[in-house]
Amino acid sequence: MYSKIINPAKHGNTERRPVVYNNKSSAARLGNYLNKEPSSKQEKGIFFNNLGDYDKKQVVESIDNNVKGLTMKDDKFHSLVIAPSAKELEHIGNDHSKLKAFTIACMEKYAANFNISSGKKLTEKDLVWYATIHQNRAYKGTDLEVLNGEKKSGDLKEGLQTHIHVVVSARDKEQKITLNPNTSNKNRFKMTAWFEANQRQFNQQFDFQPDPIEMRQPKDKTAYFILWTEKKLQALEKLGINDKQITEIRNIAQSKNNSTDFRKNLVEIVKEVRANSKNQSPREALILPEQIKSLNDSVAFKSKSELDLSPPSKSFLGEFKSFQHFFSTIATEDFNQNQGNLPKKKRNRKKGLSQNNNNQEISM
Repeated sequence: MYSKIINPAKHGNTERRPVVYNNKSSAARLGNYLNKEPSSKQEKGIFFNNLGDYDKKQVVESIDNNVKGLTMKDDKFHSLVIAPSAKELEHIGNDHSKLKAFTIACMEKYAANFNISSGKKLTEKDLVWYATIHQNRAYKGTDLEVLNGEKKSGDLKEGLQTHIHVVVSARDKEQKITLNPNTSNKNRFKMTAWFEANQRQFNQQFDFQPDPIEMRQPKDKTAYFILWTEKKLQALEKLGINDKQITEIRNIAQSKNNSTDFRKNLVEIVKEVRANSKNQSPREALILPEQIKSLNDSVAFKSKSELDLSPPSKSFLGEFKSFQHFFSTIATEDFNQNQGNLPKKKRNRKKGLSQNNNNQEISM
């Protein structure tokens, strides 16, 4: 089971598949996208909620008319995905009527997850929302199978892939409360709490017993690491590094499984090449033998378990914080170096300090 709140700025943002919709305007484009795959020939274009079934036109009009109090820059609606696993779908016989009942329960959890300052407790009936069921899912360019050349982006995934798309207004039904699940105020709405509530709801509603081993099964980070390395290689290409050296680094990355140590060394190389590029033409750009050696000397991931996403309390969080600190250190060093080249008055102005109070702490 996974639940997701779609970011329209990133969803579908590829060369083959442009951004599907903009949630700061009409829901028409999202309606067209969600209407592309009806649940069945008998249910062509059907959306549903707790009150009944609707066609695309009714959904778009309802969402577009529920925007009182919102400005042009505000989100008008949000798109959610609720996707049971293949085993969960098999457990309920991939029954659409059961999925509809489950979706209504998930939207009840969604409403209850908002912490309103007035103390009002929201329910699903306070929301303006519609859902539709899709049965197919396609591989994306970021999927490991695509990166490995086993599948093409757009190929349909095998097995049970039924999932639910939900479009929900950013205002409550009375158009008095703004409901933004992407808020930076975690006390207002906690995404993980809603995700976990959906899983518990499925387990209780359908008497499903998840496999404890599968629940602890970590997520493979291989695809993320490959994409991370490719972005760094693209940066080196733009700086003038030739194809031969790019291929050499890519091969080293594969042999090291894009390990943390390899990625740290690659960051240093990109930094050095970028610094040298200021004093030389792109044709002269070259990665030095000692830099290649640093990559070859990188410590590789020793086992597949090291490529997995461990629980937040274990190794991955420590690795992430270490990596985060590494980038922070680089940014601080660059900033301090640039500051040292500025006249004192300009430096103070850049930091936002007055001449009379240079030691005052800046509040963020």
